Amino acid sequence: VRVACGLLPARRGSVQIGGGTQGTARIGLAPQEIALYPALSPRENVEVTAQLCRVPTRQRRAAVDRALQLTGCGPRADQLVRALSGGWRRRANLAAALVGRPTLLIADEPTEGVDAATRSVLAQALRTMADDGAGCLLISHDALFVADVADRIGVMAQGRLIAEGPPQDLVETAFGADRLLNIRFAKPASPRGAGLLTEAGLVQGKDGLTWSRTAKDALTLAQALAPDVDAEGGEIIVRRPGLDDLVAHLSGGLS
Repeated sequence: VRVACGLLPARRGSVQIGGGTQGTARIGLAPQEIALYPALSPRENVEVTAQLCRVPTRQRRAAVDRALQLTGCGPRADQLVRALSGGWRRRANLAAALVGRPTLLIADEPTEGVDAATRSVLAQALRTMADDGAGCLLISHDALFVADVADRIGVMAQGRLIAEGPPQDLVETAFGADRLLNIRFAKPASPRGAGLLTEAGLVQGKDGLTWSRTAKDALTLAQALAPDVDAEGGEIIVRRPGLDDLVAHLSGGLS
């Protein structure tokens, strides 16, 4: 992210944005750490950013209003940032990043600590920017949010890019016609139950309560295991794998 923003030099390769050089691009950054003045309101913060981005004076008010509207900041636009919840700060953080109509908008963990309503607003703001022609680079551990907004993704593990492409294409390539069988217990399974699940090819999750595997016959397998799982108070879910499952699979956490 720092290299893309020009804050650090690239040790290898080069950075191109929109087919042009890095120096000619307008970059808007919404960092993971909130980059707002706590003693100012969201509106005042966005106004300061608009000035720094050299938004023409005659266009500045409209640009600020648009940024606040896109991120749903209106109800809290004139309250001090230090009095706002984390979700409202995230909204204002993104508003400041997009007020200058960037060529590339970079959002680093924009959904950290936010509720469902804010997630929806932020997703729509990113879609609107993309529809208006901006490139949007999203860095996130929130796989469901990424699946909702991204046209193309890259999966990183230990500093390496291990998969890249349209989300649904990657999921279909990884799992094909397989379904995900997920079993969850309120308390760890008994030794007998754990043995049955292991024999059926399920892998225990890090929490010790969840067991999962993918298989074409996941539904048949679930029906066979149901009596024993039910006897131990477990819950069985069979569904299509999603982007979060792909990340776990590529990271070695899902068989």
